[in-house]
Amino acid sequence: MRRKELFIISVLLFALTLMITCGKKEDHKTGEITKDELAGDEGFVGTIKAKPINYDSMFAIIAPLVDSVKNNPESIELRKQLVAVSYDTTWETILSAGTGKPMEHAATESVALKYAEQAAAADAYRWAIYIKKWAVDPTFPEIGNINAEIQGRLVAKHDLPDNRVSVLIEVQASKLP
Repeated sequence: MRRKELFIISVLLFALTLMITCGKKEDHKTGEITKDELAGDEGFVGTIKAKPINYDSMFAIIAPLVDSVKNNPESIELRKQLVAVSYDTTWETILSAGTGKPMEHAATESVALKYAEQAAAADAYRWAIYIKKWAVDPTFPEIGNINAEIQGRLVAKHDLPDNRVSVLIEVQASKLP
């Protein structure tokens, strides 16, 4: 009987030793909660991203409107429509379309098309200036010559059947005069 008791005590001691040495050790830490951690949602700063723009769809809407204003430059209603479609006041960006003809006496066809693209971009930038001015006052004077340096980006380009090139540009309104 003594052996049986000694065996049971040995097993219990072994089990107790095993539980003490193999048990999960937890470090209980104490600390302070900083003001930022207490702020919760009040301290949250989110980032808002613009939805992606389907430039081809916008091009299909803006290019005909620009052509309509070219054909009827006195129409205040057409100017307002062009501004409404082209000027994103939330992000302060303007989308504008322009067309250009290839240079007739260019050395190669690719050079002629490059000049047409540059002319189309210059035309689009000119329209962007008008769009910005018409957003403030749709009765701004008639279409004429504008001399300004503008930076933007070409977002769509289409080669037209008559060898002209049409482009859509995007420019920050703050970069326009």
